[in-house]
Amino acid sequence: MAQVFRAAHMVRDLEPEDIRVLTGIELGMRRFEFVPMDQISYYSRILKSETEYRLNKLHKLGILQRNSQLGYVGYQLISESYDILALNTLTQQEIIIAVGDLIGRGKESDVYIAKLPNGKECALKIHRIGQTSFRQIRKLRNYIKNRRHISWLYVSRLSAESEYAALQKISQLKINTPVPYGQNRHMVVMSLIEGKLISTIPELENPEDILNQILNQIETLYLQGKMIHCDLGEFNIIITPDQKVQIIDWPQWESSDHPNAISYLTRDLSNINFFFRKNYHVDFDLDDFLFHLLE
Repeated sequence: MAQVFRAAHMVRDLEPEDIRVLTGIELGMRRFEFVPMDQISYYSRILKSETEYRLNKLHKLGILQRNSQLGYVGYQLISESYDILALNTLTQQEIIIAVGDLIGRGKESDVYIAKLPNGKECALKIHRIGQTSFRQIRKLRNYIKNRRHISWLYVSRLSAESEYAALQKISQLKINTPVPYGQNRHMVVMSLIEGKLISTIPELENPEDILNQILNQIETLYLQGKMIHCDLGEFNIIITPDQKVQIIDWPQWESSDHPNAISYLTRDLSNINFFFRKNYHVDFDLDDFLFHLLE
């Protein structure tokens, strides 16, 4: 059974006190890598004896990591327990009512079909910033800034919050991008994306038109939304069945007033130019486009 499905079953089966203990550990992880039991009891507002019982139960279920080599016994959330907390909140807030099949997997996220309370299908994107790439992400992600103690689960949360904020801004610009429905911790709920990644399409019907659509969206995002994607390339551009462009994957976006904004924008544009020149012998004058945007 996939982790997210097991987490969904846990949401149904766990008692409120179990969820409170998990939340207490989450709060304690702001200060501790492994949270002592007395701190978990304090944050969860549950007596120590009850906290100890719940911790043993949750550890036996395999959704907590325990460390007794610290001079005390400490507990840490794992990705599955974080899934439980996020799904519990999204269902409590009636943002989604069910989770379905996996429909996409990237380097730093999984995307599942989910169901809204009105029965309509949507996408549930789960940000999973792995520990293997954590050092590199610390260098690249501005929203981590100079935090000294930070868990990789919290980095996933920051990534989801950043993407959700971007989708909210973009939705006001009337651009063809996923509609945000809700977000909690490392999960973002959005409208389903219909289409294929441009990198997987053997031949575009009209590459010049697609390129112009991409440039028009970049221009609108920069001038009206004051936004730069910062990771734009052929792996996050969708072509819909009616040949419309949809730009996805927004956790790394930056504001146009960022000190490195021009560098980020130039990199995005260079990536697009390289892809179209290599595959379709179509390109644009990058310097002229930048001059037009910045004049």
